[in-house]
Amino acid sequence: MSKKKNKKQVQKETYILCITVGLFIGVGLGPVFDSVLFSALGGAILGAGAGYFFNHLRNQK
Repeated sequence: MSKKKNKKQVQKETYILCITVGLFIGVGLGPVFDSVLFSALGGAILGAGAGYFFNHLRNQK
């Protein structure tokens, strides 16, 4: 497997992991905010932002 293809696969897996973690945290905090749907969506959005940060912004040195 080429190095570029492997890097793209790792980036994809990072996005999936961050969005999933954000979704679970959002579902867990749902009863606190009285809205499971909005907190889960917010968690998924924050997870996508974290995935972008880990893949793109952190690698620019």
